[in-house]
Amino acid sequence: MSLGVRHVARRRKARLSGFPTRASVLKNALDILIYPVAIAAPFALLPQVIKLYTTQDVTSLSLSTWAALGAINFIWLFYGYVHRERPIIITNCIFASFHLAIVVGILLFR
Repeated sequence: MSLGVRHVARRRKARLSGFPTRASVLKNALDILIYPVAIAAPFALLPQVIKLYTTQDVTSLSLSTWAALGAINFIWLFYGYVHRERPIIITNCIFASFHLAIVVGILLFR
């Protein structure tokens, strides 16, 4: 079995055993908690996007850095898709869209 999906099989086996352990309860709680975190975390970039488009000031922004971060997010997005991990897909889809918005803003206002 691939190392990438081993944890999924272990969680399924623990759920089917019928006796939840403290560790399995914690993992299930984290599985539920990660969805709001996956959606909320990328919004930390929102103030940067808003500032960029309201001030149109790109002097302190590096195109190569934001483009590299966007490319990394697309790789993570592909990884999440291949492994069918929704939190990874959600987070990196939102991150990639914000990174793309910043790159486009840098190119527009340069």
